[in-house]
Amino acid sequence: MADSGGHWNTLAAAQKLTQSMKIPGVIEEDIKRNNPIERVAVAQAAHSGKKIEWLREQSASVTALEDAVTEVDIGEQLLWTEDVDYDEMEAELKRSYVQRKLDHFVEGIFGTYNNYEARMLLECEKAIKRKIGARLIYADDNTSGQFNGLHAWVRETSGDLNIDNGEVGLSLANLRTLVDAMKHGIDEFWFPFEIMRQLDAAYQERGFLYTVSGTTQVHNNMSYVTLGYNEFGKRVLFWDAVPIIRTDFLVAENQNVGLTATATDVRTLYTADDKQYSIFGVKHGNVLAQQPGLTYAYGGTEGMGDFYKLVRFPELEDYDAGGIRLVNYGAVLLGSSLCLGRIADIEDLAITI
Repeated sequence: MADSGGHWNTLAAAQKLTQSMKIPGVIEEDIKRNNPIERVAVAQAAHSGKKIEWLREQSASVTALEDAVTEVDIGEQLLWTEDVDYDEMEAELKRSYVQRKLDHFVEGIFGTYNNYEARMLLECEKAIKRKIGARLIYADDNTSGQFNGLHAWVRETSGDLNIDNGEVGLSLANLRTLVDAMKHGIDEFWFPFEIMRQLDAAYQERGFLYTVSGTTQVHNNMSYVTLGYNEFGKRVLFWDAVPIIRTDFLVAENQNVGLTATATDVRTLYTADDKQYSIFGVKHGNVLAQQPGLTYAYGGTEGMGDFYKLVRFPELEDYDAGGIRLVNYGAVLLGSSLCLGRIADIEDLAITI
């Protein structure tokens, strides 16, 4: 039996007179890095109505108008032509919410109401931002209550903006093709950590794999992949001067789904077979300000910059409690299809040229 050090029968008896120190607050442990909602352009769409609409040029109309430009000689008759039309695009704001009650017993007995409410508010805010961040990539309006995320928007395109990598390691040739297809330019790439580890290894110690004459060799030319630093002094890899942002919100996916423009072909999270990954090229911009880039539009709030509506309930019926509710009304807008590109079905294997 442990000696008390004097006076008390045991050390346990002496410890009854003490209380362990508990440090205020909660140290964050569940972390997801580079939430897409914190990277895209965010625009307030107050009083916009449930639906936001915008127009895109039709490629066929532009071609027809170009073909209508005719060279004429002296004395030839000039022709009148009519051939311009537009594609009408739209997105509906969808509602996300989280609400929690706070028992008055906790408020009155264990501490001040504001401390408990502040902690609850912080955690609810974290939850709703993380959920919207995940939805920004994987949501699909073919699923009830969801807007179109990045996978759904890019699924409507084809060719060089929507590349199937073929269940192999990322091809840098595909990356070159994607950059050229994004004719409005590209601000950054979004990569999952798994694929970034392969690119890190290729840059730092392994080199890039390429096939010539039926054999696989290693190539160490790093001219297009460079190492730089962001505004916080952290190392960032760049491809052709475009920063590559690694994010926890791009996760393993099922292969060969969500690649075509059909309602049933929705990109799904990994459940079986080989894990596949996607990367995105993104051009930012405020569609509400007539810019062509990617935007997250939100409404239902009155204060400038209020991302969500906060509702307080001082007294809940049938409970000796109050409560809070956080509500976000939002949707992803893609002004031009040329501002978003995807390479899908990338396997966690060595980078190839």
